[in-house]
Amino acid sequence: MTAETTAPTFAEPPTALGLIGVDADDTLWETEGGFQEIQTRFEKLMGPHLEADSLAAAHLEDVERRNLAVFGYGVKGFTLSMIETAIMLSDGAVSGDDIAQILDWSREMLGNALEPYPGVVEALQVLAGHPARSAIVTKGDLFEQESKVAASGLAEHVDGVEILPEKDTLHYEAVLRRWAVAPEEFLMVGNSVRSDILPVLELGGWAIWVPSINEWAHEVADPPLDHPRFAMAPSLGQAVALSARPPG
Repeated sequence: MTAETTAPTFAEPPTALGLIGVDADDTLWETEGGFQEIQTRFEKLMGPHLEADSLAAAHLEDVERRNLAVFGYGVKGFTLSMIETAIMLSDGAVSGDDIAQILDWSREMLGNALEPYPGVVEALQVLAGHPARSAIVTKGDLFEQESKVAASGLAEHVDGVEILPEKDTLHYEAVLRRWAVAPEEFLMVGNSVRSDILPVLELGGWAIWVPSINEWAHEVADPPLDHPRFAMAPSLGQAVALSARPPG
């Protein structure tokens, strides 16, 4: 499903927002495509250890999911999961050169230039004029996310930045306490139904889904199309417009 084919909107638009949160990875800039590229390289690297190298992706995904509670989100956890998967798939025979290659990929990912999606700066500038305060609300490794936000130059357009270890009701509640807003005064905009939409709606907040081209399998969930506080938009700019005034 894409925002172009079906675009449900709020049953009644929010009228008293105190905080608008905007996701970072794959909402403000591209992230998942880089992970998918490295995963393709990893499958080729593991090819000699498997009858079908496509199995490497499934093994890696399982290891990643298991390790999230230990290593968290981001490049570092992804790298450790690749190394663990390589050891497992090769029965311990993976070479030092292969491990070094995985580490080089990690450095490459962390060093890649970061460019906001077209229209993002303009959308955040419009959002800055909204009566509600605004914040980038992202999750993952603290150092990695701080570095991304700093490299993007987007923090100057919002009132604050929240970096969470996980996007669930517990951590969103903590955000609302820090900003002293009630759930019904909070609207979240992001590309992940699992992380940006469902927990916010569960708390009693509002959510706008901006689907991304690439989506990590871990983040896939069915959008709550009939929820009265849920809407979709094809871009951040249109999401900001939807949050600022009712359609029609």
